[in-house]
Amino acid sequence: MHRASCPWEPDAVSERARPWSSTAFRLALQFGGLMVLTVLVVLAVFYVQTVGVLRTRVDRQAETNLRRLVDHAGKYGQQALEAEIRQFLQDGVNTDTEIIILMDSHGVPIVGNATVIPLRRLTSMGIRELKVRRGSRVVMGRVAVAELPQGLSLAVGTDMQQQRDMEELIGRASLLAALLSLLIAVIGATMFRRLVDERAADIRNTMSRVAAGDLRQRIPVSARADEFSLLNRDINSMLDRLEQLMEGIRHVSNTIAHNLRTPLTRITLQLRNARQLPPDEQARTLMRVAGEVEELGIVFDKLLQIAEVESGTSRAAFGTVDINALLLDVAEFYEPLLDEGGGALEVQVRGHLAALGDGDLLASAVANLLDNAIKYGGAHGDPSASSPTDAPPSDGTPPPVRVVLRARAATLDGEPQGAPGIEILVEDNGPGVDPQAMEKMTTRFFRARKDRSGYGLGLASVHAITQLHGGRLAFSNLPHGFQARIWLPQT
Repeated sequence: MHRASCPWEPDAVSERARPWSSTAFRLALQFGGLMVLTVLVVLAVFYVQTVGVLRTRVDRQAETNLRRLVDHAGKYGQQALEAEIRQFLQDGVNTDTEIIILMDSHGVPIVGNATVIPLRRLTSMGIRELKVRRGSRVVMGRVAVAELPQGLSLAVGTDMQQQRDMEELIGRASLLAALLSLLIAVIGATMFRRLVDERAADIRNTMSRVAAGDLRQRIPVSARADEFSLLNRDINSMLDRLEQLMEGIRHVSNTIAHNLRTPLTRITLQLRNARQLPPDEQARTLMRVAGEVEELGIVFDKLLQIAEVESGTSRAAFGTVDINALLLDVAEFYEPLLDEGGGALEVQVRGHLAALGDGDLLASAVANLLDNAIKYGGAHGDPSASSPTDAPPSDGTPPPVRVVLRARAATLDGEPQGAPGIEILVEDNGPGVDPQAMEKMTTRFFRARKDRSGYGLGLASVHAITQLHGGRLAFSNLPHGFQARIWLPQT
């Protein structure tokens, strides 16, 4: 069976085989390169400083010894100088490295432990490097040279072979340290890439299954609060929301198909039967069909309004909304309707309450809640009236509808330290709602009571508007009625 390819899987194996294709590997290697460069700079500074200190000490010692011998020759003469040089060479101090040569005007050694190569008269005085034969070895010495009376010259210094060996040792050690640092950087980059790849594998696998259509998949979240755990939580939250939206789309599609099938079938049958009716009956049938088509148009308008609200495009029109004035305007519109039916609408507002949002949408949400309160308020002859005072009178007429519309400052339950906000409450004296049905009240096309007219879209619209404003919508049964509550964040 052919398996459809998933957009998350192509070239996954080949990508793992190429380390340089990994961003984690490249970043780790770059930081490793910076570490190696730092080590090289430190070692170079150490090498230069060490060599410089050693040469300075050798030069200072050579100048000191030369000055002492020159002073001794000036005080006691050449023979005393020769005796002093012999004693100096036999004192057992640095005899394996020190160089002392007393030469005549042609560069021929008179006394000393080395010979200049090639044999010549030294014309440059002061500190210099000089190739000499010392015993059976030809070495490079660093000496201080001074000119004496009668064309004599004196060279005093040190065999530099040991220092050169030390410099080579430091150089090799520095090179080895640099290579080890580079090796550690590469190993570290590989391990870091593998660690990141392992942590990202769960994300890739989950996304692959989600892309294949399984929206129930979630990324495992470890107890460690590291960057990947936080990312996994955020992705899981996104998947939860995506699953809810897809489930909502399926529900809406199924519900629309179910709710439209019956009226469309009825319209089709009526139009077919109208062909066989007299002209006056045809006119009445067409009027009924036109009314049902208008109702379908209203349903689609409400669905489009909910979709527009859920899209979030209305946020561009947000501004400061005076909640008190909004409630008074809505109440003024509904008061005549209640007065006509013998009911009562009470508005309670306290202080200055303002929220950030779209005034028209918030007014629409409150109006929908008032519509429901007026529609279901009072016992309406229902034997399950909330209290004896709500029971229908003995003459069978339902009690008048009483609705309370109020707003107050309130904190959001469950938020840290209570997020400040505004609460809009609509309360009626109706029989309330079955707790099992209360969870479905914001579902599109759901109606708790089929004996009441409506489309089941009003509370779905209220829920969408509340979510658009970052608020919460809640319902609860009261001892003597029903309460709908909108919480909005305060400006």
